[in-house]
Amino acid sequence: MNSSWPWPTDFKGEILRSVPMAEYTSFRVGGPVDLLAFPTDREDLKGLLAWARERGLPHFVLGNGTNLLVRDGGIRGLGISLLRGFGQIREIDRNSRGSRIHVEAGVSLRTLIQYTMDERLTGLEWAAGIPGSVGGALFMNAGAFQGEMKDHLLSLEILSGEGENREIPREALSFSYRALRLPPKAVILSATFHLSLGEASSIRGQIENFLQRRKMKQPLDLPSAGSVFKNPPQGPAGRLIEEAGLKGLSVGDAQVSEKHANFIVNRGKAQARDILALIAKVREAVFQKTGVRLELEIHVLGED
Repeated sequence: MNSSWPWPTDFKGEILRSVPMAEYTSFRVGGPVDLLAFPTDREDLKGLLAWARERGLPHFVLGNGTNLLVRDGGIRGLGISLLRGFGQIREIDRNSRGSRIHVEAGVSLRTLIQYTMDERLTGLEWAAGIPGSVGGALFMNAGAFQGEMKDHLLSLEILSGEGENREIPREALSFSYRALRLPPKAVILSATFHLSLGEASSIRGQIENFLQRRKMKQPLDLPSAGSVFKNPPQGPAGRLIEEAGLKGLSVGDAQVSEKHANFIVNRGKAQARDILALIAKVREAVFQKTGVRLELEIHVLGED
């Protein structure tokens, strides 16, 4: 990275240099990113992206870092976090059929679920306990308990790679299992959802039920990135891994969780290379036993 480059003109947010990604990912591993920027609003973000384009500086958008594994060599280029300047929720309108709400990409799913509970809106209870941001959850079409982010989406607001704001209706978006296809270098800014009206006690009960089910089945006491592998057509990835006898398998301080086999946990001092080596062992063992090649659900970035 060229340290002599001037900072973006009139940038109101904060830019940090050589930031350890272990501090910004739920795995608690990963080398430094060259630059990490926190724009305060859309104009800040547009100026930042234009500055990066002029210099040929690669960039990526960081959500809550809960579905991300950064290699030990870190990431060359610019990381962009929307958590500080894109955190608003507002109701557009409400009638007897429900409510339309506008949610910015930096809102955490926890905050969104609390909002829907307070406003007696039903449809997103399944997302209770998922630790990501709305933008990240949409980008990977997060889902659980037969629910997915696309289910109640009306439209998506993006900033194109050329710096133009675009509103894309749900029917023009290409969602698939744990994925959303966007134009190259597009950044999700916000989303509009339609949620039905419900009873506060029923909504609260469903949320508490999903949270309890997560607590019972998932290793929430250790750093992880959630489900490591996508579920193949042959069945849940966790079941295939468990049937291959891999629960508890370790490489360094990276371990296949003994509570949920599709989670890899950091027992304290794991490095990204340990997690990647363990992923390779799991994939090979499951393939040898079942013929199934597991695909990653988490995203891997950076250099070894």
